[in-house]
Amino acid sequence: MNALDLYAKIEPLIGFDEQYEKLYQIYLEWLKSLHVKTILDIGCGNGKFLKHLQNHGFKAQGIERSAHMVERSLHLGVEASTQELSQLPQNSFDCVVAIADVLNYISPDEITRFFEQVNGVLKHGGYFLCDVNTLHGFENVADGIMTKENEDFFLCVEANFEDKQLQTHISLFEKKGDVYHKEQGSITQYFHSQTFLKKIGIFKFCTTKSVSLFGRESDKTVMLLQKK
Repeated sequence: MNALDLYAKIEPLIGFDEQYEKLYQIYLEWLKSLHVKTILDIGCGNGKFLKHLQNHGFKAQGIERSAHMVERSLHLGVEASTQELSQLPQNSFDCVVAIADVLNYISPDEITRFFEQVNGVLKHGGYFLCDVNTLHGFENVADGIMTKENEDFFLCVEANFEDKQLQTHISLFEKKGDVYHKEQGSITQYFHSQTFLKKIGIFKFCTTKSVSLFGRESDKTVMLLQKK
């Protein structure tokens, strides 16, 4: 099992539904104000935000690299696939969203190419709505060790933020019969400052919003960008 599929497996065990729901509502408010109709959700995960979009009358589809997440999305009755961004038709969407850390999974060396591909699938004047973790979000929220357990499993998530990178190591022990089976994986996330993203120059930066999901201090920044 690759690391993304392992994360898909443990996501229900972590229990951040309330925080994600708060972020979803912020995105929905912005999307309604933009009066867009067709939306692409990059890294759509379990499909819950796609379901929100569907319920609010948007025509939306999602792409996701974890086949396990896509399967869960399809069970919600939304449109999702493991297609790559580069495989989608050009000039197709009024808006692209990348919600809940998607940009932080992309390395600084790859982010320009990613922006170019997002720009390509957007219609003229289309919007890109996305978010990134702040330094506080990495240093004071994500960094550390979390464990969860019951009689059927033991989960340990160990994250270390250093040199603008968050290394997260996942270890899951599941009880099957009389023995425990172990699965492990590692995920890397990268800190991207707004200054760095603006210097890429592909999009016009319209506005930003500081968001606090795990306390009083801002741990995430939501950004509205527009195709030039």
